[in-house]
Formats: sequence, C-alpha cells, structure tokens
Amino acid sequence: SEWNNSAAALLSYDVPQHFAPWDWRVSLYTWTKAIASGAYLVAALMGFAGFLSFDGWTWLYAVPVIAGLFLAITGAILIFDLEHPKRFYLIFTHGQRKSWLVRGAYIIAAYSVILAVHFAAALAGFGGVTTVIAPLGIILATLCSIYTAYLFAQAKARDLWQNPLLPSHLFVQTVIAGAAVLAPVSLALDPSAVGPLLWLISRVTLVHLLMILGETTMTHGTAHARLAMHEMVRGKHRVSFAIGIALSISALGALQLGPLAFIPALGGLFFYEHAFVQAGQSVPLA
Repeated sequence: SEWNNSAAALLSYDVPQHFAPWDWRVSLYTWTKAIASGAYLVAALMGFAGFLSFDGWTWLYAVPVIAGLFLAITGAILIFDLEHPKRFYLIFTHGQRKSWLVRGAYIIAAYSVILAVHFAAALAGFGGVTTVIAPLGIILATLCSIYTAYLFAQAKARDLWQNPLLPSHLFVQTVIAGAAVLAPVSLALDPSAVGPLLWLISRVTLVHLLMILGETTMTHGTAHARLAMHEMVRGKHRVSFAIGIALSISALGALQLGPLAFIPALGGLFFYEHAFVQAGQSVPLA
C-alpha cells in the first residue's frame, strides 16, 4: 500500500550493496520517543510514590510540554520517513491494523490526546483532572515506550531483534530518559525531586548496562544473530556502541554529577540505540 515506508518491517529485504532500510531516523525516533514517554511516565509514578508534587509546576506544565514536544518530533520523524510524507493520513484511514507501524501510530495519537488534556486542564486551573487521567496516561506512555519492540519483531529475518526481553529493555531505557530530562527541570521547579531522579538515573542505568552485558555475552541461536552482535560490539558499529557504553557508565555517578547527569544518560541511550538498530540490519539477507 502507498503508506508503506522504509520502516515497514515485512519489506526489509536488502543485499550488500544496498543501504540499510532503517537509517538514522529510526535510531533518532526511538530516542525521542523514549524521552516523550519517559517524561510523563516517570513524573506520574514519582507523583503517586510521593516524590513529586502533583500541584507543582513540573507536573502541571513542564511534563506535558516536554513530553508533547518530543512526541511531536517523533511524529515528524515518522512522517519524514514515509515514502510519501503527504499521505501519512493513510496510516489511519487505510492502514493494516495488524502492523505495529499502524498500531504505534494509534498509540502515539492516543497518548498525544492525554498530554493535550493534561495541559489544557492545568491551564484552566483544574489540576485535579491531571491526576485523575494519570493512570491512563501511564498505560499509554508505557505502550508508546515498548511498541517498537513488536515492530522490530515483525522483521522476522532480523534475528538480533527477535529478543523477548526487548520490550523490557525499551521500558528501562524510557525510565532513564524520563528521569534524565526531568532532573535539570526539577532543579528549577521542584528541587525536592532532584535527589530521587538522580537516584533513579543511577540505579536504572545499572539495570540497562546489565541487560546489555547479558545480550552481548549470551550464546545466540543463529548465525545471523551472532554476526549482527559482532557488528555491533566489534564491527562497523563498535564506535557508537562503545560511546554509548562509556556514557552510560558515566551516568552511574548521577548522584555525584547532579542534574548534569542528563547529558551522559541521554547520550548513552542514543548511541547504544543507534548501534543496536544499525547492527540488526547489518547482515545481508541476500
């Protein structure tokens, strides 16, 4: 159909002389989507846990603005990646509903509605509404965070992406991204939340690194997966991978770095994700 794009998983057939069908835009979109999802998810969970005030400016205004901005960037990247960007509406009107590309578009649209209602309610002085819709927002933010794992899994020939732990790993990365982007904001708007956010960056980054250690040291079941992992760790994408790991290791010291920890935390996520996306399609299919 006409709305298919380079990220349409079932069409990802390439040969050595062809470019990888999923380029830097997919790496960037997974990163911006993690920030968009994480900003709301982390803030809402911290609010219910008592570490962030539901009456403060961070929750009422900064969270929907940051999440909405990065969600808009995510949507723009996805539309830009289409073969026919002006026909993006066909995803909603003629999309194949079994495709996670289409399902993801629906999830992003629903999540954007939650953010819009949140911001409008805050501006109108109905802050209580933002708390009432927060459970639904948490669900949609989580779905927005992890649906890419199922999109990747539809690329059946890309063995590196056939990982049942990928949804969990994307969720972990989303928590890091959310805590990282909120740390400098909270320093100005809600200083009491900075400490818990830095603790979250440090501890969840450790989980992220341990998951990478498991993925890179375990025995993979197919030659395709082993070759792709080699390309990520020691091959053509080793520089991005190494930078991502080094930055994430630096983020382990978030409590010492303070709010500036957002730089290595977010940088580490981007470079790792870029290496992972590119390595997964680095082994020719034909």
